[in-house]
Amino acid sequence: MAACEIRRIQPEEIGRALEILSKWNMAPIAPSPEIPDPERAELAADYTLVALYGERVVGVASYILLGADRAETASLAVDPEWRGKGIGEALQRARLEELRARGVRHVRTETDRPETVAWYVRKFGYRIAGTARKKHPFSLPGVDHWTVLTLDLGD
Repeated sequence: MAACEIRRIQPEEIGRALEILSKWNMAPIAPSPEIPDPERAELAADYTLVALYGERVVGVASYILLGADRAETASLAVDPEWRGKGIGEALQRARLEELRARGVRHVRTETDRPETVAWYVRKFGYRIAGTARKKHPFSLPGVDHWTVLTLDLGD
């Protein structure tokens, strides 16, 4: 199998990216009276990468710039049929490289999956910084908090 291509999302791929995020209960939702401040309200194309095999989008990763040298990673998701092929790692490495190129030195990440916490720590050198309460059921519906991770990208 050929390596996947990682690149910025194109407008016609947003629907497929949302489909993948939905499979993990991580699709953005619009604010509503019930959820006035959702975890994610949009998928910003300027800050979203996709993984492709051929013409098919099989993964998505995005981020939010918080200042000149700070960012927060947003959802990272791989189509369940494509898990175990290194796509998530390729997306994360590309996302970190893009953040470095933008001058970001400090990255914050939140996740509610223990295996993902361990993966970020083991593969990328993140440190566990604490927890944060979720705004609404998102990702794992039975977990009411995020594990907050931080990463110093250095010079």
